[in-house]
Amino acid sequence: MKKVVLFIVSVTVLFSNDLDYNASIVASYGDNYDFYSYSENRLDLNIFYNDIQAWVQYEYSNPPEVGFPINDIRKFRIEYEKDNFTLKLGDIYEIWGRGLAFNQIDDQTTNYDNGTRGLYFGYTNGGLSISHLNGNSDIWYFGNDLRVPYFKNSHSMYGNQAQYDWDIFSIGLTQLHSNETHQKYFGEAYVNHELNGIYGSMMLANADLFLEYVDKKSTEKENLFPGSPFDTLKNGYGVYGNLNIYLGNWGLTTEYKRYVFDRGHGDFTADEYGNRIGFQMMPTLGREQNTTLLGRVVHPYNYNDERGVQLSLTGPLPFGLTLLTQYAHLSRNDTWQSITTFDWENKHIDGFLPGSNESSLPFWENYQEISGFALDDNFYFRFGRGNNKDVMKTIRFFDGQELSIKENWVYTDSVEWQDEWFYTDSSLIGIDTTKYKLESKMWQEVSSITYPFELSYALNNGYSFKIGFEYQERKKKNVSTGNATTYNASDSSWTLVNPTNPDSFFVIYETQYTDWNSEKIKTQFNRMITFSLSKASKWSVTINHDQSNAFDGPKTVDPYYNPLEALIFGDLKYFTGKRDRSAPPRFGQQRWVSAELALNLTASQRLSIMYGSIQGGLYCSNGICRQIAPFNDGIKLTYSAIF
Repeated sequence: MKKVVLFIVSVTVLFSNDLDYNASIVASYGDNYDFYSYSENRLDLNIFYNDIQAWVQYEYSNPPEVGFPINDIRKFRIEYEKDNFTLKLGDIYEIWGRGLAFNQIDDQTTNYDNGTRGLYFGYTNGGLSISHLNGNSDIWYFGNDLRVPYFKNSHSMYGNQAQYDWDIFSIGLTQLHSNETHQKYFGEAYVNHELNGIYGSMMLANADLFLEYVDKKSTEKENLFPGSPFDTLKNGYGVYGNLNIYLGNWGLTTEYKRYVFDRGHGDFTADEYGNRIGFQMMPTLGREQNTTLLGRVVHPYNYNDERGVQLSLTGPLPFGLTLLTQYAHLSRNDTWQSITTFDWENKHIDGFLPGSNESSLPFWENYQEISGFALDDNFYFRFGRGNNKDVMKTIRFFDGQELSIKENWVYTDSVEWQDEWFYTDSSLIGIDTTKYKLESKMWQEVSSITYPFELSYALNNGYSFKIGFEYQERKKKNVSTGNATTYNASDSSWTLVNPTNPDSFFVIYETQYTDWNSEKIKTQFNRMITFSLSKASKWSVTINHDQSNAFDGPKTVDPYYNPLEALIFGDLKYFTGKRDRSAPPRFGQQRWVSAELALNLTASQRLSIMYGSIQGGLYCSNGICRQIAPFNDGIKLTYSAIF
């Protein structure tokens, strides 16, 4: 670091007349009763000298809120641009097309970084642009720990892009090659990836169209001896299309995706290699939610195996109102049948549209919103309604036929009878072998309906206030149907609920929510209230109250009762000294209260102080979703400055 500082100072002294720079600092600190404290500090420095631009990011975090402790230069890049040429050296982030082959981001909140440290070369001439990139990348993924990543996939890669723009048309070609060291739960795999893609767009007066296709081949190296062959592992492809139509002030957006880089009936784990890699960050075709409760019910998008459609319509209504409505339907590319407990057989879904069969893990989402301004645009309101249904997983899913044998029998030897095989110690004469329908299905589904509401009013003296309210009803249940339950491996058959009457079918719903006393709760009710008061360009105060009546998994325990919670709950016993702070009352255990004060110290300096509790849960950014750890009875400080 001393060498970097010395270099910057030397350059400043030598070239002060032609040199320009800017810098920013972000320092944050947090401590709470979950026994996790963090201190995260980053300094970004940008230097501009003629045709050269340099960027350095130094980080001292011990530890950060999410990620690994670091005391070093985290990122750097030097760029040289002259005439038609661009040269970059260091940490590089590029996007080609819509990301089916290549899309790089550095998201601090989700701790997802798929950037490349290497060399970039670009050339433009008229409508033609060509770029080349090569280098190394370590892409980390989370395991069971919500704060520290566990899995690392290392890539040695190079890629090329060529694009030509002509009048209303544009066409591009992409190529990406990567040698990956893939970390599994135990051991490593060495995989070679080859991606080739094409994309194009057309811009009209009242419409625009974009299409992209990427073909992918992955091969695994069986051993590390020189000259050993690569065996074909997986072949896949991805298709994405986007059509926008503009009619006056109305806009219609339609999207289609079909990602078939790998196939599976369940979740893809770290042991799954040779499928979509970390450089591929594609459109999800789901709404990017901007409210907390809607964000917690986001669909877990599958870049490896998912198809879907999305429609969105936006336009003006009478009285100065604006309407936004959206619909999305996604599913896997196959339906899956469990032949046994562990053996699954897939059947491709015909056509182009997503499926509705539960074994294809379908997802439906729709959202409507009305917003508008009034009173000389000082008053703003927004009211929405969003609901979705998501089949999360299938535990078993068999739908077929079996033989009905109405006689006591055991397995002793095998015979062939009516093109079916079974075992019996009895004479076959007189045995009823009528086929009957056999069904054994069990899946987990989540459904919710959410109503977000926001109201704000700005006074002429610079003061303003905002009230936000979200209400949500959510159900999470296991659904079992059929006339059989588990699979008996010893008999190689499904176990009938009523062996004497195979036509006895059942439907069972089992909720996955429990209350504080571990009693089953059918519906989870969630509420969030936010109140903000601010003075323009000076300060703002925000109080947030998050409440739920049921738990999804283990119960959270708030170990301390603070004055902010007592004030919000109107608990007089706390302020009269009759409440034990180390023994929080029952009514506060399923509520999370926080208050934040933000101060604009100067035009370029900002300080925020947050005190209280945050429930945590699912958070999505840039198409990456991860579970955020809860924050109980703690304080967060963040200081930022630009100079």
